[in-house]
Amino acid sequence: MRWVSIALWMVSTPAFAAEYRSITLANGRSIPAQIGEITATEMVLSTPQGEVRIAPNELRSMDPLSAEDYAAHEAWRVLVLPFSGDNTQDNETARLYINRVIKGIPAVQTVTVDALPPSVGETTRRALAICGTDLQCATRHGSDAGVDIVVMGKTSSTAQGSVLDVGAVFVDTPEARQRESILYDDALLTHRSSILKATYKVLFLSPPPNPVLPEDAVAPAVAAASPVVSSTASAPSASLAWTPLPGITALNQGNPTGFATAVGIVGVGTAASVAWSGYASYSAPQMVAMSALTSYGLTVFVNHMFVTD
Repeated sequence: MRWVSIALWMVSTPAFAAEYRSITLANGRSIPAQIGEITATEMVLSTPQGEVRIAPNELRSMDPLSAEDYAAHEAWRVLVLPFSGDNTQDNETARLYINRVIKGIPAVQTVTVDALPPSVGETTRRALAICGTDLQCATRHGSDAGVDIVVMGKTSSTAQGSVLDVGAVFVDTPEARQRESILYDDALLTHRSSILKATYKVLFLSPPPNPVLPEDAVAPAVAAASPVVSSTASAPSASLAWTPLPGITALNQGNPTGFATAVGIVGVGTAASVAWSGYASYSAPQMVAMSALTSYGLTVFVNHMFVTD
């Protein structure tokens, strides 16, 4: 009944011509929005970050908002924490990919712990680096860091396969939090579409009907970037080159072809090394050590191939 009354009030009120409202949700969030479709089960809102759909029981209040105030809404400041869990390689892959997904959302500014401004104290930085999926840690230190949203994630192993959990919490309204899980038993990046949709959902946004996956959107931008931008991006790539994940530097630059090439080189090279070692007089432990060293050495080598100068 309340939902119907709101719809009638909006239609009959002259202020509705402005089309904008300040919406307060049951979880405490306040969002500027342009009112869209209203049905018996949901209200569609257009926000600076994208489409939001709310059910009748999620609406607490709605107040008039001018077009000027709507346009003056500040971008979300989203902090993506280091991911935790069983699989170190998948943690870093997921974090980098999700960070790129978020960068593609309008009216959003992303930041990592390493890239926090100098005004953020070292104690806060250290705490955020080890928060993992601790909501209390994320909200407390996220507030100290001056961000609006903290995104976190972890990987774990189950009898059915591996699981990537992705979550987000609004720092000033901790009740506004969401988590999505992705089950996978193959390469994590084969589930790019699911990761993209999960990222939107934990931010309480509706995924675009025809989303463009980050590697399709970022690669041209990297190619067209100025020399100054490229040299700035080379510093994190250089440090990532020592990560034991083939192609991590290519992935960090939005180069899916380079990532696939790196994985292939390391896979073939490691297999060849193992086959060759079988003819040598190595004991079983020695063969394992040789294979691990060869795989890591090849990984570091191909990662450096994609480090920009």
